Amino acid sequence: MGQTLTEKILSRVMGKPVKAGETIYPVPDLMTVHDWYVVNFDKALIDLGVDTLYDPNRVLISTDHEPVATNPASAERQKKIRQIVRKYGIKHFYDVGRGGLGHIFPMEMGMIRPGMLVLAYDTHVTNYGAVGCLGIPMVFEIPEVLACGSVWISVPETVRVNLTGKLKAGMTIRDVSQKMIVDIGEDNLDYLVVEYGGPSLNDIGFGGRMTLCNNPLEMGAKSALIESDEWTVNFLKGRTDVPYELQKSDPDARFKSVHDYDLGLMEPQVAAPPRPDNVVGVTTVAGTPVHHAFIGSCANGSIEDMREAATVLRGRKVHEGVRLFITPATQEIAVKAGEEGLITEFMNAGAVMTAPGCGPCAGGRIAPMAPGENSINTGTRNDPGRLGTREGTVYLASPLTVAASAIAGEIADPRKYL
Repeated sequence: MGQTLTEKILSRVMGKPVKAGETIYPVPDLMTVHDWYVVNFDKALIDLGVDTLYDPNRVLISTDHEPVATNPASAERQKKIRQIVRKYGIKHFYDVGRGGLGHIFPMEMGMIRPGMLVLAYDTHVTNYGAVGCLGIPMVFEIPEVLACGSVWISVPETVRVNLTGKLKAGMTIRDVSQKMIVDIGEDNLDYLVVEYGGPSLNDIGFGGRMTLCNNPLEMGAKSALIESDEWTVNFLKGRTDVPYELQKSDPDARFKSVHDYDLGLMEPQVAAPPRPDNVVGVTTVAGTPVHHAFIGSCANGSIEDMREAATVLRGRKVHEGVRLFITPATQEIAVKAGEEGLITEFMNAGAVMTAPGCGPCAGGRIAPMAPGENSINTGTRNDPGRLGTREGTVYLASPLTVAASAIAGEIADPRKYL
């Protein structure tokens, strides 16, 4: 019996063949922690009597949830993070203005490569699957990982999704991804890895691949990744000189289930409150008033997403009753958006640019909603309180749909604006 891509990656890490269902203690190639949790993990290690890390060179810390200190308490927290980084001798520290969103910029820098294993505090480390890396969130077990180098995991089974067909006008990978995870079903994703392949991958770039690997987490998946291919080689060219191997699942690998999914959706999709799996066609919720809008996050903060938003906003104005915030995910993406004139177009339309990072999606500390308001955005979740207040309503959609809704002042079908 052959191996899935996930089994191959974990076998390489363990130095022996492993199979789904087996309990293992893998030492990851990299461990990632985001700014909000650094002070917490330091306190946990102090309480445990630990004053050194297993391997500081395998730790990456990024300031992305709170890239701009908005009050003295925030500034003090950032100061403590810098002290903790020096205390443990962590070299891979990307502070304010030096990277951006930690689920993305390490791929831009060539630090993340096919076949790697990354264990992380934040759930959306699965974005690394865009380049064939297995990212597994550990959340509150990260202190143990940092101190001991590993914790136990059960090797996940894999759901294979073969992508076919082509996107229709006005549709994006975000629309497909939201609908697909609902069609596959939560019961078929719990503690599983979603592996993407199929002929349509040739038409999907960096931003789309990240979106595909991001959304399954909201339905209970353990991780998601894309088999590495020629696109991966072209993306990493000039970004790394570290050797890597392109990997795919074996032809006779055992999958929990296999799905052929056509990209040719007929209508843009919106995740209505209160969960990301409450997905409906845009016409179902069209006309719902919008007060707050946001384009960005680890799901849709790529340069491709910025370009899509610009196709709708170009030459138009944000509705007078709407606040539209746009957050390029990384410094590199922000620079590209500036070079291409996208930032000028956004600001001429009346949008507000925020610092590279997570943006409002990180709990509403940046540009929160007010009670009683409706938001439509490209964030990762729409549960109550996601944008700062539990008395607001959040809808999730593609950059095209969010931009169109910001112009209309109500949830709108983007195809009318293209």
